[in-house]
Amino acid sequence: MKKLFIFKLMIIAMSVTTLISCNDDDDDCYYVEQQDAARGTITNASPNSGSLDFFSDENKINSSALNYTDTFGYYNFYIGKRTFSIKNNAGDILAQTDIDLKNGDYFSVFAVNTFNNIELVTYNDFVTYPKSNNAVVRFINLSSDSQAIDIKSATKDFAADLSFKEDTEFVEVSSGFYDFTFYKTGTGEVLFSQKDFELRPGRIYTIYTKGFVTPPSGSNDTFSTKTIVNF
Repeated sequence: MKKLFIFKLMIIAMSVTTLISCNDDDDDCYYVEQQDAARGTITNASPNSGSLDFFSDENKINSSALNYTDTFGYYNFYIGKRTFSIKNNAGDILAQTDIDLKNGDYFSVFAVNTFNNIELVTYNDFVTYPKSNNAVVRFINLSSDSQAIDIKSATKDFAADLSFKEDTEFVEVSSGFYDFTFYKTGTGEVLFSQKDFELRPGRIYTIYTKGFVTPPSGSNDTFSTKTIVNF
């Protein structure tokens, strides 16, 4: 299990400015209000993609390229129809998608699938803080060859028949330590176990699956998870 905290990047561009930062050694998230904006993160979840640059319309979002499993943001984006794209080091457009952004939207953009089939997918993010002593978590299946998966803890079923690129709802749970087990739907085969993961009070998490159930030749990127702390 790998764990990633959203961090702050200062960037000057027509359509993006930094919004929020959560630090590994700090219980606080630093929030900078901007009116008439949507807020989004960008993530490279595409195996063997190398480093990627993300763009909103013609404006580069990230100041340094995103390697596999990197997440940057939140950034502020102008509202309205925006075209998001990813490019390689040569500036070639690898994938793009249009998003109609409204004031106050929170969202995440992921580059997913293998490099030869790379695409962009977007997800709405949760913006309501949990109650005292609770946390909020959602799961996204971004392992391209996993087919459908089930996700369970000892006390709760978090997902059933979760297909590639599908996400769960954000779920509010008691804070504390959890063992998450990821199963192949219909077989009971355990694909991965995420042990002793702490959901801290007041935090909002995204846990996404990555890698391959059956890695291609030359790859050791087996099925596992990555965690983003949204707030």
